[in-house]
Amino acid sequence: MKKHINIELLAPANNLHVLKYAANYGADAVYVGGKHFNLRSIHGNFTLKQLKEGVEYAHKRGVKVYLTLNAVLAEDEIERFGDYIQELKKIDLDAVIVSDMGVFSLIRKIWPQVPIHISTQANTNNSAAVNQWARLGAQRVNLAREVPFKNLQKIMAQSQTEIEVFIHGAMCISYSGRCMLSKYMSGRDANRGRCAHSCRWKYYLMEQERSNLFFPVCPDKKGTYIYNSRDLCLLSKLDLLAASGVHSFKIEGRMKTENYVSLVTWVYRRALDYIKEGEFHRNNIQKLVSELDKCSHRNFTLGFMFAKSRHELEDNDNVGYINRYRFVATFIRYSKKHRGPVLRVKNQFRAGEQVDILQPRKDPLLFTMGKILDTAGHNMTCANPNDTVIIPGLGRISKYSIFRIKAV
Repeated sequence: MKKHINIELLAPANNLHVLKYAANYGADAVYVGGKHFNLRSIHGNFTLKQLKEGVEYAHKRGVKVYLTLNAVLAEDEIERFGDYIQELKKIDLDAVIVSDMGVFSLIRKIWPQVPIHISTQANTNNSAAVNQWARLGAQRVNLAREVPFKNLQKIMAQSQTEIEVFIHGAMCISYSGRCMLSKYMSGRDANRGRCAHSCRWKYYLMEQERSNLFFPVCPDKKGTYIYNSRDLCLLSKLDLLAASGVHSFKIEGRMKTENYVSLVTWVYRRALDYIKEGEFHRNNIQKLVSELDKCSHRNFTLGFMFAKSRHELEDNDNVGYINRYRFVATFIRYSKKHRGPVLRVKNQFRAGEQVDILQPRKDPLLFTMGKILDTAGHNMTCANPNDTVIIPGLGRISKYSIFRIKAV
């Protein structure tokens, strides 16, 4: 039986290039960062010109764009922040995402018509806090990752505004991602977008008088990590979340590549389609989980929302990146002469290997590369990063195709 659900799928984008992939792979909305005042300020992000172009591109395809302004604002930044908001007012953004009460109040004063969403950084754990944000004028609240499902249901019953939850991606440790380790170990403040990811470094214990003798912090010959969290994956529980009345499902990953964003967006779009069609059953769920395995990720967890015991959250021994597939190429253009795509190589691959091709709104395509040609039409046995190559005979495929090869 088909079900009527109207849940927004919200995907991340670190630049204009990735935004286009997110929009084409089924995102209803994309959240991005500018060059200032957001929590991913180390790499990438949008200039004002790129942001305007990205919004226009997304809107032509019926996709919304939200701008993150979720950094904690320092006193001497207030004037500069106000100037930045004046520039942003010229862009047709669908909402801004904030966590700092001062940022919230300044935006309400300078740009009263823009919808405001509350970031998970605000640590919203209960309906009283949700409704207070609503009274202040917030259109949506992203709940803290620490909220269990039973509490989510109660919050939904009492909420006076839209509710958003994370369904996939990294779970930064400390309440909703506010990490002290980065600031105090490297001087880079996670609350101001400069997280050094110190929680994922490897640590050993050294005794003061024995400077060359190192001991693992716990008895593990590989060392240990502090707060080395797994990756959230609520795919198997998506129907329960949909039934709860949540307005938006959010994917974490504004530092990720087009490969990651495309694949995860494709998977959760397909999952929502299955729920609508009454086809969200074990076999289809397992197929989608298998697809998620085709991009780099840490061990998955149901997180605070659904985990049956804290052991899953606390036992992070040997939690590291799993790489079962290699992201090897993206599409540049189509070659009529060779009846195949011209590709930009990301990672090495060879003639004779089987490539797994992901395309928007289609099932993955398997293709064995009989030949690889350079741009002059000469045969190549091996394609290397940054090469431009032709795959003859593959035919026409989407210009947003992602090429993966199973790791040996």
